[in-house]
Amino acid sequence: MSNEPISDEWLKSVGFRWHQFDRQPDKHWLLWLGGGLRQRPSLTDFEDLGIEVAPGRDGSWFCWLRSDMSGRYHRFIHLRHIETQADVIQLVEAISGRPWTPENHLYGHLYSPDGAARVRKDLERLDRRLMLQGHKWSDEEEDDSRGRALPEHMTEAVATGRAK
Repeated sequence: MSNEPISDEWLKSVGFRWHQFDRQPDKHWLLWLGGGLRQRPSLTDFEDLGIEVAPGRDGSWFCWLRSDMSGRYHRFIHLRHIETQADVIQLVEAISGRPWTPENHLYGHLYSPDGAARVRKDLERLDRRLMLQGHKWSDEEEDDSRGRALPEHMTEAVATGRAK
């Protein structure tokens, strides 16, 4: 395990996705664990459990356990401050019950080995290849490490008059 410090570049390389709202000074990086839990309860969805991290002011990172159970957002438990890549790796392994395998972290989600193989196979379809090679319609699509829009993005857009 690496005692290297956590960085945006490293988080992107191991499959985390980011979000950043107005007035947030830094990106918040998220890896959903729900779909890759070793002993998954039958009611667990892909986005029911995740690890979210954001840089602090002193070189350490905030680390939260995030739950969006039943489509409800904003259930965070601050786990602790972390500093190294090894800290992130150990947390993901402990919560998921799986060894650290970044090749199974696809689109901001941890998958089981079988699940990751299914996603990769699905990407071989012609329509998926054309979609991924196609024109980017907005700035948000240019960075593939950016997470998809969340309900709070729409709430913020409506509150600021950017959505009608």
